[in-house]
Amino acid sequence: MTIEANKQLVRDYFAAINSGDEAAILSMTTGDFVFMTMARSPEWLLPRWDREQFSRVPSTMSRVLTAPIQLSIVDMTAEGDRVAVEAETDSTMLSGRKYNNRYHFVFKFRDGKFCEVREYSCSHLASTCFGAIDTDQPELTKMAP
Repeated sequence: MTIEANKQLVRDYFAAINSGDEAAILSMTTGDFVFMTMARSPEWLLPRWDREQFSRVPSTMSRVLTAPIQLSIVDMTAEGDRVAVEAETDSTMLSGRKYNNRYHFVFKFRDGKFCEVREYSCSHLASTCFGAIDTDQPELTKMAP
């Protein structure tokens, strides 16, 4: 794929997040896809998710927000088989607390799909807003006390 095609797939991914389209997210990932947060703590924020778990993240997080999570692309840079994205969200937790995180994502491509995504974000903000995010058992996802 071209660099522009890779960037368009990233835009399509953000549109799928914002509409909660798990099937679209799955269609953008390779069979051996892996997602990693690059946080150091807390323990629950150190996942290595496969494609199915990754596709459920938006709906899982949205369970404890007043509205479905919306991520906005701030800027993108691409080279070869990688796209780097600055993004942000401005959400409100059911508790009323603001969740307005900023992110840096690195998307790696193979055969026209994502094979790896690495997320860098403020783990302190995430851990003070979310008590846990569990894509295998979304009902266990909770707000921080």
